Amino acid sequence: MITFRRYYLDAILSKVIFKGAVLDIGGKKDNKRGSFRPPLDKVVSWEYLNTDASTNPDYCCSAENIPIDNDKFDFVLMAEVLEHLENPSKVLQDAYRITKFSGKIIASMPFLYPIHADPNDYQRWTPERIKLEFEKVGFTIEKITPMGSLFAVIYDLLYVSLGMASKNRRALKIRIIRKFLMPLLAILFLPLDKYYAYKSKRITTGYFIVGIKSFDN
Repeated sequence: MITFRRYYLDAILSKVIFKGAVLDIGGKKDNKRGSFRPPLDKVVSWEYLNTDASTNPDYCCSAENIPIDNDKFDFVLMAEVLEHLENPSKVLQDAYRITKFSGKIIASMPFLYPIHADPNDYQRWTPERIKLEFEKVGFTIEKITPMGSLFAVIYDLLYVSLGMASKNRRALKIRIIRKFLMPLLAILFLPLDKYYAYKSKRITTGYFIVGIKSFDN
């Protein structure tokens, strides 16, 4: 396990039943992160939009002005993207435009998680703000699911902070702890985190969001 955030994200994405045409905004065709892999045998197409040319995107451009016709995609995926957007409302508007009626937007966004520039990190949203921003552009929210709880947050903060400290060439002990002891701590924390999740949804690494472009909008 790298982080609980990535563990929960890969797990929940693997349970989504993708179909039809999919646009992965911010996803990476090359140099992927995590263990989730698109179910290419279950969809008509899976295309990528990214500003990083090294990821080999189908559309190398900003998501604020997507060069795609209206109502084209059955699914739009935005995994760990919203926090990096300077104008998230504009991107959500364009995502809504290119989604077919009854199509879905699948998104995730960290909450209690370290600042991470990719290339910038602008915001964290509560469920109320997520619902407001998505419904403002026309999506109907189907669910907002917390991803991990107290122990996941503690683990990820510790893991990232150790990673920062281990960049010092003399920090051999820290690198050993991060490589060998943190995986053992993850095994201990996983059942505790799942148990605590039943007790409180107010502490979480972030949220998984499912919205739909309904005929009423």
